[in-house]
Amino acid sequence: MTDSLFEIDAPERQAPLQHMPITDEQIAQIRAAFADASINEQHERKSVIESCVVRPVSSLRDLYAADAHRVLSLIRQRKEARPRVEGGSAWDNREEETWIDRL
Repeated sequence: MTDSLFEIDAPERQAPLQHMPITDEQIAQIRAAFADASINEQHERKSVIESCVVRPVSSLRDLYAADAHRVLSLIRQRKEARPRVEGGSAWDNREEETWIDRL
């Protein structure tokens, strides 16, 4: 009997990618992203992570490698959503042109 192309009923031989442990490089990237986004409080960091992975996390080591990408994406989104306060008002710091600018 030959091996089938798709061994659907075969047991898993490897751990799925989503359950691979987080790497030291990914932990460093997450920490750098938090610092860059000015998210410095531990409770705020934990809240961001848990809202992304939807499970309790006591440290970054509890994350999986696949979680790191989602967490980094969420941190970047939060950074971009925060208003810039340095050197002007929210109106001055807007990114796109409005109809008033075109007058």
